[in-house]
Order: sequence, then C-alpha cells, then structure tokens
Amino acid sequence: MTQDTIFTLSGMGSTKTSEKGSRFYTFCFPVWSQEEIDRHLAEIKSRYADATHHCYAWRLDPSSAKEFAQDDGEPSGTAGLPILHTLASEQLFYSLIIVVRYFGGTKLGKPGLIQAYRHAAESVLADIEKKVICKTKTFHIQYPYTQENRIRELKKTYRLMTHNESFMDVVTITVFCRTDDAIKLEHTLNHLKHVDITFTADSSGYQIFDPGQN
Repeated sequence: MTQDTIFTLSGMGSTKTSEKGSRFYTFCFPVWSQEEIDRHLAEIKSRYADATHHCYAWRLDPSSAKEFAQDDGEPSGTAGLPILHTLASEQLFYSLIIVVRYFGGTKLGKPGLIQAYRHAAESVLADIEKKVICKTKTFHIQYPYTQENRIRELKKTYRLMTHNESFMDVVTITVFCRTDDAIKLEHTLNHLKHVDITFTADSSGYQIFDPGQN
C-alpha cells in the first residue's frame, strides 16, 4: 500500500462498549476539513455534556501529515493516542473518531485505559465499510461534440472520474485521473490536438475514487 491509495470511511458509525462499570460511546465520521471536525465535536459534546471525558483523534491530508489526538483529562497518551493508532493501523485518513466516557467508579489504570479506548475505536470501525481514496490530478478537457466517442474511450482507458461537464459550443469536462495514469493521459491528449481536443492540467489531490461516476 502506497500513499497514492488510502482509505476513508463510507459514513458515520456508532457503538457502545463498557469496562469495569465505565461506559464508552464511540462515534466515527468521514471528515474533509477542520470545520467538519469542529462541528462533529461540538454536537457530540453538547449531546453528552454530562460525560466524564470526550476523547478523540483525527487524520486529514496525508501529504501534510495532519493528525491530532486529544486525551481530554485522561492520563497523557492513554486515550487519544490509542484512538489515533487505530486509525493509522486501518490506513484511514479524512476520518474522525470520538469516544465519550462515563466513569463507572473503578479506575482502569493506564494499561486498562489504553486497552479500553483502543477497543472502543476498533469496535466502531468493525462494521463500517472503507472507501478507497486515490491521489489524482485534475484535467480540464475541451472537445467538439463529434469527438464524444473518443472521449468516452479515454474515460474508460484511463479510469477517469468526471467532476463536472459544460455543454456549450464545445464540451468542457473536468475529470480526476489517478496519478499513476496521468502522464500517459497527458501524452495521449497531446496527440489529439489535430481533432480539436485541448486540455489543461492542474493541482493534485485526494479523491474518493469511483470511475463509475461518468
């Protein structure tokens, strides 16, 4: 597995676990920005305002190593880090896990806390489908209507995912191409200028990749 292909969550999940009287309510979310993370945290903290701890971890863009873990009053390294390590072991990015704890009267100790938070994180991920995220390059392609069949073949050959389309005097489409196909696609497009197919290419990024969206 390379950093060109990673995973995120297909949707939100929740579960409940317990350990020596303490109750753990765990939630996971796909997230694409710090604003989304903050919104989910605010909602969970409001819903479980009387909880003892609201611990969490998230991972965003792998290219900039953006990740964070929060113990929220638990001993350092016993809550947020086990959650974060669970995300990392599943190769998950653009993902958030929040574990809400209600203290049950019995202290778990550092090893017990690490195990409890790890188990909570693993439990919430157990039944959640993962989606593939690929590193992609964006192409903006213009072509006459007469070249529709040729463009359709390019989409199939290079596993392109259509982002948007505009139908005016010519067709303009924006597509995402996996980075491992991008050089070949550029080469092919450069040899199609004689049939009035033109293009520009710009930034790379990560997308949930579904070539069927064409």
